[in-house]
Amino acid sequence: MNKELSKKLAKSLLSKLPKERSVLIQVSEFLGFVYNLYRKERLFRNFILNPQVPNEKKVEYLVSLSSKFSLPSEVREFINYLVELNAMPMLGEVKRLYDHEVEKFLRLSKAFILVARKLDENTLESIKSKVQQILNRELEFEVQEDPSLIGGFVVKTSGFVLDASVKRALEKLT
Repeated sequence: MNKELSKKLAKSLLSKLPKERSVLIQVSEFLGFVYNLYRKERLFRNFILNPQVPNEKKVEYLVSLSSKFSLPSEVREFINYLVELNAMPMLGEVKRLYDHEVEKFLRLSKAFILVARKLDENTLESIKSKVQQILNRELEFEVQEDPSLIGGFVVKTSGFVLDASVKRALEKLT
């Protein structure tokens, strides 16, 4: 995988997009959707990688997917370039780098809170507030359930992990 090309693709995409928070986030969601589709759906992956399928058909299909995300027309140019370079296998890295650039641009970071089971709103807000205070920056949180944690929570950002799970406490005992 070519990291330099991934970085160039991510920065190129960001530079062409309108600098509206909602648009930048929608593009990230679209990139994640397409990459997950590529990773998990064999038929989609075969379609994209098949040299017998004309690039126009691949672009047409991806553009039709992008329309469901209400994305700006600049994304079409990116899709065209991605297909032309046959760079779909690099899309996960492109998305990661794109998200990093968007975080820097918006001065916002994404954080994941993994919980063993659904928490009440007050507890969740308390965790969010404390983490933002510790890191001294605004975070956009995504909450996910992971029963394997047994109890407690884990907070992850691009450069920070706080593991306050029962699972981790038990691992430390052994």
